[in-house]
Amino acid sequence: MAEAKAEAKKKQKVPGEVKCMYCDGTGKHQNQKCVVCGGAGKVEVVDTTQKCQWCKGRGFSMPGIPCTVCGGTGATRPVNKQRLF
Repeated sequence: MAEAKAEAKKKQKVPGEVKCMYCDGTGKHQNQKCVVCGGAGKVEVVDTTQKCQWCKGRGFSMPGIPCTVCGGTGATRPVNKQRLF
């Protein structure tokens, strides 16, 4: 029984693209290219199934400043990066 619980905790990460929550998928923020997605409107994250618990999936903690935990993605951290900032 304990082994089954340990297996469940080792859930496989599901990398993939999600809409950039910092610019709301537009690719622009305040009439400039989005610093999070680089203007693409999408970002690739480690796990698409989980919202960032710090910013509650909004992509920012304070208006105009990307969340430093998820890098403004609104999901888990970006692929191949610990943090953007």
